[in-house]
Amino acid sequence: MAKSFFSLKQPKEMYWLSLTEMCQRFAFYGIAYLLVLYLVGYQKFTDFAADQLFGIFTGAAFILPLLGGLIADRMNYKMPVVWGMLSTALGCFLMTTGMMPIVYAGLVLIALGTGVFTPSIYAILGSLYHTQHNLRDSGFSIYYAAVNIGSFLAMIILGAIGQNISWHGAFFLAGLIQLCGLFSFKKALKTIDLNKISPSTIKGSQKKKPVMHPHEKKRIWVICILSFFSILFWMAYNQGGSSMNLFAQSFTNRSEFGFTMPTTWLVSSESLYLIILAIPLAKLYTYLTKRKMDPSPPLKASLSLISMGICFAIMAIGASQIPSGAITAAISPFYLFTAYFFMAIGEMLFIPIGLSLITHLSPRRFTALLVGVWYLCIGFGFYFGGAIAPLMSMLKTMSSFFGIFVAISFIAGLILMLLVKKLNKMRHLNSL
Repeated sequence: MAKSFFSLKQPKEMYWLSLTEMCQRFAFYGIAYLLVLYLVGYQKFTDFAADQLFGIFTGAAFILPLLGGLIADRMNYKMPVVWGMLSTALGCFLMTTGMMPIVYAGLVLIALGTGVFTPSIYAILGSLYHTQHNLRDSGFSIYYAAVNIGSFLAMIILGAIGQNISWHGAFFLAGLIQLCGLFSFKKALKTIDLNKISPSTIKGSQKKKPVMHPHEKKRIWVICILSFFSILFWMAYNQGGSSMNLFAQSFTNRSEFGFTMPTTWLVSSESLYLIILAIPLAKLYTYLTKRKMDPSPPLKASLSLISMGICFAIMAIGASQIPSGAITAAISPFYLFTAYFFMAIGEMLFIPIGLSLITHLSPRRFTALLVGVWYLCIGFGFYFGGAIAPLMSMLKTMSSFFGIFVAISFIAGLILMLLVKKLNKMRHLNSL
């Protein structure tokens, strides 16, 4: 019988680290998923301009971890995490002014904070599993779902405050929650020796450059190939905060029994699904790993893209009910709730497993840098997704717009599935 969720014996430091990133997610995704609604509703941006700024902001936030990774691999991992949290909190506070030049500055600081924070937190997390590889995938899945509690609560709480009470109050609360992450990070570090995992502090690491083994090069190629496919995944995923957000706002029936559901509550369902899926997936990975039946990370990635294709096929079916040229509609929220469910399955199969793979396969001296490469590709995906999002209001039908992502996701998923066998060989797990 598979062990229960609470007997998986994950390192307790993982839970403190997850609480740290939970606070960061609350702030970052709270700002990100409110941004389009805030710009259109409060600052009177056009949908096109709001989508463009959303793409630039999220793209920058995920490109900057490449720089953060370079910094992290050259110093102790502690300070980049602290700097990232402080920068994000300050950015949230600046956005409370409502003055666009200062709002822009706040968005820059939030993006910088995310870029510095992310590689170091995952390098620290990966170090917890250097001697417990059997717990790695389940641990990263639990961690990823836990930090998404921050995203879920941000969309529920900040969405309600921003749309019904005060945008400025929502941004201020986001900054306060981010500062709370400093406490949990301090608790995590009580039993983690950063001197043992930071390349800059390993004895002799500054005196000579070790020669890279051919197996290490092949593993890096696996990471880079999966990172490339992640661009296509994130192009589609980006629509959750842009085009699908606007679809929920203008084309979905959100009123029932005299109550109008905030738009962000629909969007938040994806994060709720992530949290719900964590326990069964963690159990499943542990069960399959014991029986040597666990699908490899490349196979899980291909299945995630196919799941994303199903997500947008559902959106296309729902959008097909909207007449061409319509500016409002009352489509059943069933379509969005179901689409977000398949998006969540895709995310759980790709993102935590991808990060687990990177921290497992990467040479220790390049871990944070390769996490940065992964996030660089996420940045490209978010930027391209933001650039494509305005087509929803420009194409003849919205169903053809969502059809773009059906085609991209299914084709990419099938191509990656054909590469699974080759990528598995290139991982060279026996020599790790």
